[in-house]
Amino acid sequence: MQPALKLCLTASALALTACVTVGKQKPPAPQTCTPETLALMKKLGVEPGQQGSMNLEASQPGGTHDYGVFRPGQITSRLETTVGSLPVGTLVDGVLWMDTGKVQAQYTQAHTPDGQNHPVCLVLGSPAPGGVYAEAGTTPGSLTLPKSVPFTVVEKFE
Repeated sequence: MQPALKLCLTASALALTACVTVGKQKPPAPQTCTPETLALMKKLGVEPGQQGSMNLEASQPGGTHDYGVFRPGQITSRLETTVGSLPVGTLVDGVLWMDTGKVQAQYTQAHTPDGQNHPVCLVLGSPAPGGVYAEAGTTPGSLTLPKSVPFTVVEKFE
């Protein structure tokens, strides 16, 4: 094989390997919310099964029909609906990733507009295991999604 062709094939194989590696993002390990977190959520009226909507990225405001491009990793979303004692505008911190065409997020911390912080267990979409389907044009590193998305309160992450 010619040296230049061998070099091109090697570079192509490395590029494809990088793309496959990026596409297989490792989600957080499944975990159950601690009894303390569940008790605190209950005190706040935030019960497993409750649902609402949120602005997926607090720094990218938009309406229910707007779309944005998001990156996997840490994310801060903003509640658009009240859930229990967590009012509209509460920021929730979580981790966003893509798994076989579905975008997942797990949220573990809420920051209310009045400055209080509370542990929570929320997922993007509906429960078990949650998630929303990515839009056309999505790649593993650039997730095209609606800016306004549903969330569900859970007692464990699956």
